[in-house]
Amino acid sequence: MAFSTAAPPAAPAKPARFGLTADQLHLLQSRCPGLTLPAEFRSAWGDDVPESERDERMLVAELGLIDQGLLRPAPADATAVPAGDAHVPDATEAFPARVHPAVLGFLGLFTEPALHLTVHSWGGGRTILQAVAVRAGFAASLVRGQRLDDHGSHPANEDAVELSAFPVTALIGETLRSLVRLEPKNTPTAPQARPAAVVLPLTLAQGLIGAIRTGSPEIIHAAALEVGRPQAEQVLEGPAFGINAGYSVCATSLTGDTLAVHWFRSAAGWFQMSADTPLVGRIESTVDFVDSSRVRIQTTGPAAITGQVTTAVGSLLGVLRG
Repeated sequence: MAFSTAAPPAAPAKPARFGLTADQLHLLQSRCPGLTLPAEFRSAWGDDVPESERDERMLVAELGLIDQGLLRPAPADATAVPAGDAHVPDATEAFPARVHPAVLGFLGLFTEPALHLTVHSWGGGRTILQAVAVRAGFAASLVRGQRLDDHGSHPANEDAVELSAFPVTALIGETLRSLVRLEPKNTPTAPQARPAAVVLPLTLAQGLIGAIRTGSPEIIHAAALEVGRPQAEQVLEGPAFGINAGYSVCATSLTGDTLAVHWFRSAAGWFQMSADTPLVGRIESTVDFVDSSRVRIQTTGPAAITGQVTTAVGSLLGVLRG
């Protein structure tokens, strides 16, 4: 029997994940001058927070990072002044050198990413925001959540931020994580109807949605005849009634390519909605703007959304690779 000496194929690298508190991320952001985090993850002290509370919370955050092995303890003699030394590093200068190089490198991807993605999902009383930075074959992700009340409003920030790092080959799977959360595995999936789409002037779309909400067949039929779209009623059932979840992906690359796609879920299933609006300089009034705007609504499902995200993100990565 012949034995191969070739190394076995390497298993796909799993994302490295770190759990941070909001204060810990704020400490890293404020004490490492070279870091530029996404706006949604930056924080600042409110005027009503006293100095003593700030100092105490930052000390707790620092000790927490040390316990996790993400920050080295400050030297015991850090405050001593070496004789003849013309410059003594202050706390801000010394802090970045204590941060674990991997953590600093992961967060550093957000400073000037080749591709930046923002993923937003909401449903089940919770909204999740994810920012992803891609550069040189690697990616880093920041995720934070908010709790919503029974009416889906009054968001309250959760005191937790997830930092992940992974190879770019895992980017699509990481981008779809919050979509998977909205579709629990133990819930039977209803068969999806064939996708259908309509493109309507904004005012007519509003009128037809209003007609569907009335439940009057005569009004719905008349509105459908007016827009000339017999399948419009089927497509507009989603936005006409209660929307209980949403998922969107936006992306910007250094090459100038952009992506913005939004999906919503109602009792009738998932649908995608986008708007085509005129340039501001080409309209003379609000009425002209509304009359010139078009809305595109298309029924869809989780499998189709997954395929669309895979294709879109894959295309952006292809552009970056040239």
